[in-house]
Formats: sequence, structure tokens, C-alpha cells
Amino acid sequence: MITDTAAYTSFKRRSLADRDLGLEEKYRILEALYHEARRLGWFTAQDLSLGLEHDVRLAAALNANVSEPPR
Repeated sequence: MITDTAAYTSFKRRSLADRDLGLEEKYRILEALYHEARRLGWFTAQDLSLGLEHDVRLAAALNANVSEPPR
């Protein structure tokens, strides 16, 4: 448990400011966190499919008036 939150916040700000992550490294971190969450029982297949139909309908509606793909 963190007892000195001011010191932690200061450390976190310095740590983030000192490190400029590239897009590829951010995706590697995201992928690792996702796999760890799956290993711990989060984001099950059932969870992933719950909003899928809504997402598909939303994507279809948003892309309905697109005449050319973005460049």
C-alpha cells in the first residue's frame, strides 16, 4: 500500500516525463496488459461478444456515408 501519495505522484510524473514511448512500444505494453488480464480471468469470450452487435451496427452507421477511404 502506498502511504506517501505525494512522493508517488511526483515519481510517476518524473517517470512519465523522462520516457517518450513510441507507438510500437505502447502497443506492446497494451498487448501484454491484455494477455495478463485474460490470464487473470478478465475479458472472457462472453464479455467480448456482449457489445459486438452494437459495435457492428454503430460502425455500419458511421461508415454509411463514406465515399472514399481516408488517406
